[in-house]
Amino acid sequence: MKFLQSGWVICLIGCVSYLGCTLAFLNPAKIQPVQAAEHGSEGGEARENVPVLTGPSWEFNNPEVDQIIAELRSEKAALTEKSKLLKEMETRLRADQRDLMTATQAVYRLQTEFDKNVTRVREEETANLKRLAKLYATMTPEGAANVMRHLGDEQLMKILVNMKESETAPVLELMSRKSPEDAKRVADLSDRLRLVLYRPPGNAGPARK
Repeated sequence: MKFLQSGWVICLIGCVSYLGCTLAFLNPAKIQPVQAAEHGSEGGEARENVPVLTGPSWEFNNPEVDQIIAELRSEKAALTEKSKLLKEMETRLRADQRDLMTATQAVYRLQTEFDKNVTRVREEETANLKRLAKLYATMTPEGAANVMRHLGDEQLMKILVNMKESETAPVLELMSRKSPEDAKRVADLSDRLRLVLYRPPGNAGPARK
C-alpha cells in the first residue's frame, strides 16, 4: 500500500494513462474525413468529383482548380494570338509608312524638277519675247502691223508688253484702220495693256518704259 501511495508511482501511472488515451484517439484507422464518408455512400460518380485530400499534397485532385487552370491557359493562348496579330499589323503599318515616305519623296523630287523646268521655260520664253519685241521694233510700223495682225491675242499681248509705248502706238494705230473688227480688237488689246502695264503701287507687274 505504501508502495502505491508513493509519488513517483502515481506520476508513472498518470503518464501511462495519458499516453494510452492519446494513442487511442489518434489512431489513423479510426479517423475518416466526414465529407469523403458522406460522398462515398452516394456512389462512385460522386466520389470522382470530390477532391482527394489524402496522400501527399502534390497528388491532390480538385476539379475546380483544374477548370481555373484550363481557363487561364485558354486566355493565355488568346492573348498570345492577339499579340501576334498586333505585331503583324505593326509590321504592315511600318511597311506602308515606308512606302508612303518613298512616294512622298518621289513626288517632291518630281515637283521640284517640274518647278525648275517651268522657271527655266519662263526665263527662256521671256528672253525670246524680248528678242522678238526688239525685232518688231526695228521694223516699220506698217510691216510690224501686217505681221502682228495674224498673231493670237495672248502672243501679241506678250510681245506688246515687252515693247516701248512709242513703238506700240504706231503699230496699233495701223492695225485698227483695216476693218471695224480690227479696231475692236485693238481696243480690247489696249485695255488689257492698260491693266497689265499701269497697275496700282504695290502690285507686281511690268511697267511701261
